[in-house]
Amino acid sequence: MMTDDLIWNLLGHKVQIDLDTGDSRRKETTIGHLMTRDPVSHSLVIAKMRDENNIETIEWIPSCSVISIKPFESEEGSGSSDNGVNAVFDKFFGGEPEESNEESEEDIKKRALKVVNYLKSHHLDVVEKPKGTFIIGQCARFERPYHITNIYCDQPIVLKRITKLLQSID
Repeated sequence: MMTDDLIWNLLGHKVQIDLDTGDSRRKETTIGHLMTRDPVSHSLVIAKMRDENNIETIEWIPSCSVISIKPFESEEGSGSSDNGVNAVFDKFFGGEPEESNEESEEDIKKRALKVVNYLKSHHLDVVEKPKGTFIIGQCARFERPYHITNIYCDQPIVLKRITKLLQSID
């Protein structure tokens, strides 16, 4: 199975998953955009897109059925951004669209530093990952533009506690 870091890097990207069918004579694969991975059971959720702006189906794949997961071949060298897919995910789940207020890069970095320092002052482990994403306590993801609504976690209790903590920041 892939490490947590590799899975984090594949979130929102198109992946190919080789499945264990229980029959060594028959191989099966599925392709879709990786939406999430359960931190305990390591089950995967992928979205199969009808077109660029619409999700056709969502599949839950138990970890015991996964032989391997890898980026879909056509995307390995493309380096394309999957922000469009993430916007479709947000729309699908009723998330609010991000405001298009233009903020300076300096303001965004200041806000990130303020929040990270605040979390660290409350003894939470915060690690910076590539592309400006922060991992809080090894389970929550904090992304640009670094507002409270940009914290993502598969564990609702953890998300609620982090959100409540950050609401007290000035």
